[in-house]
Amino acid sequence: MRKVNKDFDDKPFSLTKKETLDHLKIILESEDSNKIKSDFYRGKYDKPDGTKGDEVVEKLEEIYFGKCAYCESNAEILIEHYRPKGRVIKTKHGGYFWLCYEWSNLLPACHDCNTVGKGKSDTFPVKHNHLKLADCMINQLLDPDKINAIYMNKIEEPYLLHPEIDEPENFLSFKIHSKKDGIALIGLDGVNERGEQTIKICNLNRESLLINRLKIISNFVHLIEIVIDFSRKGKNVEEVLFMGLKIVFEKIMNESKDVTKDFTLLRNFIIKNHINFDLLVIPQLQKSDKEIVKEAFKLYKNGKL
Repeated sequence: MRKVNKDFDDKPFSLTKKETLDHLKIILESEDSNKIKSDFYRGKYDKPDGTKGDEVVEKLEEIYFGKCAYCESNAEILIEHYRPKGRVIKTKHGGYFWLCYEWSNLLPACHDCNTVGKGKSDTFPVKHNHLKLADCMINQLLDPDKINAIYMNKIEEPYLLHPEIDEPENFLSFKIHSKKDGIALIGLDGVNERGEQTIKICNLNRESLLINRLKIISNFVHLIEIVIDFSRKGKNVEEVLFMGLKIVFEKIMNESKDVTKDFTLLRNFIIKNHINFDLLVIPQLQKSDKEIVKEAFKLYKNGKL
């Protein structure tokens, strides 16, 4: 998960048009989540060529570069309601049906992060009480200020991180999985607090993610090994080695800034400092190469390589 900038005031037209607002009124009057229609929150529209488009899906794909809001995998995008629209499991709450077409409540999610039994689904634990429709009304109308995710998060303090509000790097870190077959996410803010709970809610340490994160590290290690092997075949071994490693480190740095890449939180973590680099990258190297690469990376981070 990475921090994403989404303008909550710049709403897709399909969420603000009269037809959508009229349908929302019907839902509010009936308080029936079964009346919610995916065509409205997906932003269904007719394209000039006669095919159908989904404006909200397309807008979220643009903002998130086709990645899941939770696991940062490149995947087919499904519309996810951050606050569940139909129910909140393990509670008597009937769901935030009044937020079904609310822009700040709509995120892109992959199938695994938002599926019953595998991911979030209708899970939404909070530190305080879950807000109800009456809490978000003023003069029998929805209060725009009270249905905004920023306001609601302050009141409820949900355990699930919101990538458009929270700074994920303050809550999430990485370690080599205990079985050494992947890279696992860990929470930074304490046992059963927001970091750990977010990982649990969305199942962010499922096997496929552990493996795919490790592939990011393995690709960098492969480049480092190529540089080491090449440097040993000629003269001025250390000079050639350090020059080659600098190129690899610059590649890692550039990719960490590329928000179109998957797993950008991990990429940023690796390059942030030598402690993180030593934690995830160095253990993947041959024993004989570890110290020289550690030294080179420290020099790189100090601007001396």
